[in-house]
Amino acid sequence: MPDAVLRLDPLRAWRFVAGKVSALGAVTSPPYDVLEPAIVRRLTDSDLYNMVRLILPRDPDLGPARYDEPAHRLSGWQRDGVVVQDEQPALYVYEQRLGDALLCGLVGALQLDPTRHVVLPHEDVMPHWVADRLRLMQATDADLEPILLAYAGGGVASDAVDTARSGEPWVEAETYNGAEHRIWRISDPEVLAGIEAELAKHEAVIADGHHRYAAYLERQLREPYRQSAEVGLAMLVDYVRHPLTLDPIHRVVPGLDLATVQLRTPSGWQMQPGRVEGDPNRISVTDGSSWLTLHAASDAPAVTLLHQVLLPAWGVSEDTLSFHHTLADALALADAQQLAVELTAPHMDQVLRSAAQGVVLPQKATSFGPKPRVGLLFRTL
Repeated sequence: MPDAVLRLDPLRAWRFVAGKVSALGAVTSPPYDVLEPAIVRRLTDSDLYNMVRLILPRDPDLGPARYDEPAHRLSGWQRDGVVVQDEQPALYVYEQRLGDALLCGLVGALQLDPTRHVVLPHEDVMPHWVADRLRLMQATDADLEPILLAYAGGGVASDAVDTARSGEPWVEAETYNGAEHRIWRISDPEVLAGIEAELAKHEAVIADGHHRYAAYLERQLREPYRQSAEVGLAMLVDYVRHPLTLDPIHRVVPGLDLATVQLRTPSGWQMQPGRVEGDPNRISVTDGSSWLTLHAASDAPAVTLLHQVLLPAWGVSEDTLSFHHTLADALALADAQQLAVELTAPHMDQVLRSAAQGVVLPQKATSFGPKPRVGLLFRTL
């Protein structure tokens, strides 16, 4: 088997037809794993064709059959011309701008890397979510959401991105949060060859989409003779030229109270009453009214210390946790017998170092952003 190289191939992407939907922005969605119930309701009400109707299969009681609904729906959208496929393969430059926040990079078909030589995970996955995404991919025969990868110093490839952005966009959309989205096509063979040669010099870290990438790999294992299963939809960002944000993901722990935290936290940990801000590696817990802030003299990320040290000491199973991208969502669930755990984000160098060493952080360790909007481009096999 030849040595793995970072490769992002052109593809014939699918997109919505503006005249068939209320607005291109109205049919898009954030990624599936950041969708709180209130957002799902808003998106479902926004347009009959919103992507949330594909990426979040409903009615868990139906078991695997619940994935049939989005598959039938996608087929209907294709049949009715609500979505259309690009006529020629291309790499797509995607730009998302909200205030000062900018996401900018290349979208294409990522060559999968089971050996982890050039596509590097940085956090663990939960098997049930991998299985969920795989079942959706198999039912729809599609990659509906791009994963997000970060690499450094893109040179020729990053120059090609910026050059494309100087022209007229192929697709434009605005979402309800005020974000502006633009897409350009790169189809010139010479430019594509330059991008391919440049990317082959690099490795990339999976910033967002570990469960979807794990599902890509599992699909490849199950369909080894299918060439289209050797790639998955991805967005690649040069984080030196277009920096990403890095935020924590908070936890809610059922069955845990503050007295247990005080009693069972190992010796050597500093414990202070209240929510002590300004400490870059603190772990704060609350029942919704009182706070405790914990700190250990360690260089390990807070999320690693929580999962490897504190949860076992408190007698908590990781399987009981829920994960929340905003502290407000976690706090809304906190009470005397269910604590919210506020984490601080790992540093970028901690993430890159662990990925390069083949060491993964616990599941849901980081939230990179901004995240690509779902529904502007997707891929079928």
